[in-house]
Amino acid sequence: MALKERQRQLRVVGEILTVHIPQFMDSDPDLVKDLLSVVGTALSNIHEDAEASADAWDKRAYHVRADRLRREWEWALPASNYALGLALRPHPVTPLHIQRLKQLIRPGVEKPARRQITDPMRFRGAAQAIRRQQARKRKPIRG
Repeated sequence: MALKERQRQLRVVGEILTVHIPQFMDSDPDLVKDLLSVVGTALSNIHEDAEASADAWDKRAYHVRADRLRREWEWALPASNYALGLALRPHPVTPLHIQRLKQLIRPGVEKPARRQITDPMRFRGAAQAIRRQQARKRKPIRG
């Protein structure tokens, strides 16, 4: 994933947060959680890609450029954790939670000029998939 792909992912995140979540906030809280899990996953992918790019710069001994890239995208992991936390919690999501998430995203969240997601319903079940994935990662406690 290059800078162009990270920017595309950010546009998708912006569209979900400014268009789709407010649209379904009152009518379908489960879909809102599914959309938040998509946001969290996208932000996590952005962070992982920025780290991989920075590691590549480090291998070429461009340490200043690598550090600048890490600082530029360091906000993505906390924002991802917050979005996934909202998606997986049992309580309903409020507009205040969405506002806090928007504040965590450094470049700012803008409503895109052109929509990229035609049917947000296709993300239904994303929160459950994340929950199952996290359950598989946990190691059982042995006595």
